[in-house]
Amino acid sequence: MDGFSAAPGVIDTAPAGDVLNCLQPILDGKAVAVWGGDAEGCREALCTAAGIRRAPRRRWTKGEVLICLDPGRATEFCRLPITAAALAAGDLVVALSDMPRLPEAPEAAHAARYACRLVRGAIVQDSRFPRSRVLTAQRPVIAPAPDFHILMWSSEPLPALASGLHECNGPGEVSVLGAGPEMGLDRVERPVAGAVALANRLLKVEDRTLELRREIRALKARLAERGGAGPAAASHLDAAAARHSWPLAETPGRDPAALGLYDRRPDDAAILAAQAGLEFMEAHGLLGQAPDFGRAVGTLNAMPRALRLEAEAPDVSIVIPIYGQLPYTLNCLHSLFMHRSRYSAEVIVIDDCSPDRSTEEHVPHIAGVRFHRQERNGGFIQSCNTGGALAKGRYVLMLNNDTRVVDEWLDELIDGFSLFPRAGLVGSKMLYPDGSLQEAGGIVWRDGGAWNYGRNDDPNDPRYCFARQVDYISGCSVVLRKDVWDELGGFDPHYAPAYAEDVDLCQRVISRGLEVWFQPRSRVVHYEGRTSGTSTSGGVKAYQVTNLRKLFLRWRDRFENFRRNAEAPYLERERHVRKRILFIDAVTPTPDQDAGSAQIVMAQRCAQAVGYKVCFAPEDNWLFDPRYTPCMQREGVECFYAPFDVGLDNYLGRYGSLFDIVMVYRVNVLHKALPAIRRLAPQALVLFHVSDLHYLRQQRQARLDGDTAALQAAENLKVLEFDMVRESDCTITHSTVEAEILAQEVPEAPVTVWPLMSEVAGTTTPFEARRDICFLGGYRHPPNVDAVFFFVREVLPLIHAERPEIRFIIAGANPTAELLQLASDRIIVTGMVDDLADVFDRSRVFACPLRAGAGAKGKVMSALSYGLPVVSTAIGVEGAGLEADRHVVVADTPEALAAALLRVYDDRLLWQALSDAGQDLVREQFSLAMGKRQLSEAIEKGYRKRLGLLDA
Repeated sequence: MDGFSAAPGVIDTAPAGDVLNCLQPILDGKAVAVWGGDAEGCREALCTAAGIRRAPRRRWTKGEVLICLDPGRATEFCRLPITAAALAAGDLVVALSDMPRLPEAPEAAHAARYACRLVRGAIVQDSRFPRSRVLTAQRPVIAPAPDFHILMWSSEPLPALASGLHECNGPGEVSVLGAGPEMGLDRVERPVAGAVALANRLLKVEDRTLELRREIRALKARLAERGGAGPAAASHLDAAAARHSWPLAETPGRDPAALGLYDRRPDDAAILAAQAGLEFMEAHGLLGQAPDFGRAVGTLNAMPRALRLEAEAPDVSIVIPIYGQLPYTLNCLHSLFMHRSRYSAEVIVIDDCSPDRSTEEHVPHIAGVRFHRQERNGGFIQSCNTGGALAKGRYVLMLNNDTRVVDEWLDELIDGFSLFPRAGLVGSKMLYPDGSLQEAGGIVWRDGGAWNYGRNDDPNDPRYCFARQVDYISGCSVVLRKDVWDELGGFDPHYAPAYAEDVDLCQRVISRGLEVWFQPRSRVVHYEGRTSGTSTSGGVKAYQVTNLRKLFLRWRDRFENFRRNAEAPYLERERHVRKRILFIDAVTPTPDQDAGSAQIVMAQRCAQAVGYKVCFAPEDNWLFDPRYTPCMQREGVECFYAPFDVGLDNYLGRYGSLFDIVMVYRVNVLHKALPAIRRLAPQALVLFHVSDLHYLRQQRQARLDGDTAALQAAENLKVLEFDMVRESDCTITHSTVEAEILAQEVPEAPVTVWPLMSEVAGTTTPFEARRDICFLGGYRHPPNVDAVFFFVREVLPLIHAERPEIRFIIAGANPTAELLQLASDRIIVTGMVDDLADVFDRSRVFACPLRAGAGAKGKVMSALSYGLPVVSTAIGVEGAGLEADRHVVVADTPEALAAALLRVYDDRLLWQALSDAGQDLVREQFSLAMGKRQLSEAIEKGYRKRLGLLDA
């Protein structure tokens, strides 16, 4: 090849491979070009490390590599001859980033392109040339996705290299040439092995995204042909291809209680709110030509206030700026007065000199509303700032007047500041009245363009239903602490009268080291454009265009680190995420029903605390559970469910390449999931959380029952369970006893003991004010049922012989019919309890009479965390690190259990000592901090196993 010219377009990244394998063709005399960007970011590292002399050059010769540091300038070239001797000597250093425009291939030439993402300081080494290395720049590059690209041309088809290169057959067409062996780790030095593994993982991610990139190119081309290639149209490129039904939205007026198990959706409440708003406005003629404002105001004044209004010291000041559109203001106030919240509020309405007199005539007469009319029309920003200055609350909440709030709206907004301690601003999810999504947080692009993420899509899609840190939230419904609002000075008048002020406010919040959070459990129905319209060609809305330019000029230094407009919105929506972990269990955790579920939730919080974005998939049923799924989503866990995702193959096929870790609970779930994980997420560590050793639990129960068939089934399960321990990268158990078993049976497998994490709930109920003995469990778990019957039949009669007034409280979810039949005046079967304090704070002793089961027992830790002394069998406290007669009292026979329970029940000093020691133990050994440490240990052990670095 004799020369080249710059191509006018940008070509998406092709799949990745190993650098030196891609350079191999030059040894056969083929011409190779290496291109990169960000000249200032890597020129010095390149020239210094490789001794390259900058010189203008326009033509190639065979056996040379031309390195372009800045494709925008034709003269910025460096020349570096590559020879077999150079490769063998290990003196090849390349530092490049950020793919630019690509050169054109000559006619009738075969072309292949290679791309690789590397991180600062990473080392890639080829096993055939042990001394040859390619290093990245020694300081961070500016580009958000640093990579380098290699183009190769040949008059003959290119060979199948280890990277699995793709051959360009024509415009937009790429075919796979084939793949050779992966980069070997066997010859890599230990200090760089982790970097090599990371590089391999990044390479595989690129492979996974090739087909998606091709589809995106095709869709963009189709959109361009139809004249719809702008940001609004491009936002749909990131949406799932299939549109899913929304049963409640498609049948207005349907009773939500009549919905089928798989017909419930996260935002059903928003549909009900929109229907309620329509009914209110229609009832008072507010949508017609002759609205009855007086009757509507009368309705508002007559209705009871569910929202607790407080004039002097409210928790929240709700500021509603208005300019005309009184029907929508009344609709908004109607929803506020119906709204239930734990927080008190004041409602401040700021009238920006509405063009008609109806607002001034009616709003001041609405009870519970502070009305303020501006002296002159100053625009949206001035109205908001006036309301903020008048606010008396600890929080200032800006709410558009053309909205209707949905159940939980206020509580979820304010709770965001406790859920996310670094939050400086929290914003709501916005839906249109027809149920389609308006915004699930905002994305800002490199050019300063701003997207309402998910606009016009299905709001129930899992992508839009979990709390996350975002670039901005539209000012339709946002809340800040009053001190932060005052410090920032509210919205900046630089953007007066309106538009882009909300994006700017969020950037100023971020500049102060705080975070902006989208909270999807706080929802508003937004009748967009009622005040200013939707056209940007004239009127106030025209400021949207000019103000976006102002925004870009102010923040372009920050925006230049973002991706190009419309590029990878699925990743840009959460640009702060650096690592991801997927939790898989059979079903959605129910933490108020069983200890195992509570531990899954605590483990998710641990992962978040050490910097992971957490996802969850219920492998068995893929069900959205309206009670429990939102509990995870509000804490920032992305939960996947039908009809959007069904089956691990489908789910991991879409997202598997993104995960660093997959944590799977229970042997039966891992047995089904492991093949898909290894195939579709090969880069991810697999952590196997046994919950308890299932075979051990079943073995003990079978021996107790004398069931030989069940005993054989337990032996079969043991084989499977140990196989899964071997196949996973690290195994997690809560029991030191189980860890010892695994060390003996599967010595080659790394194991970590994880504490049964619990927060100290404490108690203020004294010994004298307590009575009764209690037990807690989930009764779908056979050992719990056996424990209750054992206690009632063999232990309780001995207690009643001496103290007949003592009652036995059987608490917990899903009691069997046989258990319910035990109920009497001295045996209380409560079923599930919403608050454990209702049982633990009135009981004097917790009995744990387990005779079967395995693993550490969450019920015991829960009792200890409430300061409730525990009397247990040995099985009930095994492996948990509890010391007999200090933290708990241990007894196994009916006689010993009865005697121990009565002793603790009657001895105040013993009771207090056990109560204090139990709380201290939970605080010191079973905290979230301890869980974080053990999670980090499990991850480290898993990586060491992957790299073959485990100690012999």
